[in-house]
Amino acid sequence: MTTGYAFAAAALLLAGAADSGERMITGDRTLAITAGGVPARLRIDPGAPTSPIFNPDFAARAGFRAGWIGFQARVGPVKVGGQTAVIRLDFGDGEFKRRVGWFTAPYVEGADGAAGPGALAADRVRFVLGPAMPGERSVSLPLADFGRSGMGIYLDVGGERIAVMFNLDRPRSFATASAGASIAASNGGRFDSEPARMKIHLGVERPVRHMALATPLSVGPLSIAGVMVRTGDFGSAASIPEGEADAGDPDEIVVVGAKKRKGEQRLLIGRDYLDRCSSILFDKRARRVTLSCR
Repeated sequence: MTTGYAFAAAALLLAGAADSGERMITGDRTLAITAGGVPARLRIDPGAPTSPIFNPDFAARAGFRAGWIGFQARVGPVKVGGQTAVIRLDFGDGEFKRRVGWFTAPYVEGADGAAGPGALAADRVRFVLGPAMPGERSVSLPLADFGRSGMGIYLDVGGERIAVMFNLDRPRSFATASAGASIAASNGGRFDSEPARMKIHLGVERPVRHMALATPLSVGPLSIAGVMVRTGDFGSAASIPEGEADAGDPDEIVVVGAKKRKGEQRLLIGRDYLDRCSSILFDKRARRVTLSCR
């Protein structure tokens, strides 16, 4: 969910619907597969798209032939072009055809491509991150299917609906500007760092600032005390106050130059919080996401 995908035509396809039990994703989360008859390593990540996205060097090596369906990623105002092809894939349980994509920029490090839990045929995909921790709780939340972009949950924050995804390849969590403003209004958020730049996706860096929360944001068992905000992307962060809260009214939010049209409300939770979890279970048949975290 770090990116919005604009496709020129039909959506990418979901995995097969048959219930084939539970698949455990452990270690470096890479599967040895074949793509177009060529051996590949596919990273499985809870925040990756449902259909596999490969690195451009692998697409060239495997001889993928681009079809007429093109797409692009939007990282703030920066657009990165991509192509798709229908190829034969084998995840170790039989060959099937699937439309896959690749960008002009590398998509994932340490693997040839990446895909989310929706790419696997198993009804339940469990990411095992480590042993159970003292004080851990397991909380089940309704699963949100974002179509070709992947899977996650929706979070109600002060009456605003924010799309939330979980990404184990991201060291830090971040929100779009619009989501940051909604979280600030609901949970007493204030910027407490100088502006900086952070690599968001596909090698693109964007301006960010850290926002501390007077009241932590609850995402299942996780307590989010602060998050990076993409200040220039998908809406306006102008309503988020600076520095320490005034003693008289710690939750006051002053709107300055807010845009009339709301941007995309998205929050991506990375390893800074997911390292508190022992597992993340996507139950596609029951349409639930279970976080086991402290």
